[in-house]
Amino acid sequence: MRHAKPQPVRNKIDLADPRQVRILRRRLGISADDLQRVVAKVGNSIAAVCKEIEPQKAIPVIEPRPVQIEASSPSEVGAPSEVGAAASAA
Repeated sequence: MRHAKPQPVRNKIDLADPRQVRILRRRLGISADDLQRVVAKVGNSIAAVCKEIEPQKAIPVIEPRPVQIEASSPSEVGAPSEVGAAASAA
């Protein structure tokens, strides 16, 4: 009689399972040693490990630069041109 292989708990990390370690390392972008340290710190919950790792990998905030607009002629800015002003005065 064949016995079914026990299925791992889906929301827990089993550091003894090399497949789970490899998948989480790639998903989180960390080394195996870092993964072991985080699991030792916060426990073997995948959600807790992700919450611990994500703030460290946050995208740095870049201050927006001021936009400089250079107009080559006054008509591009919206000022009335001399030809248009003369035509409307006549």
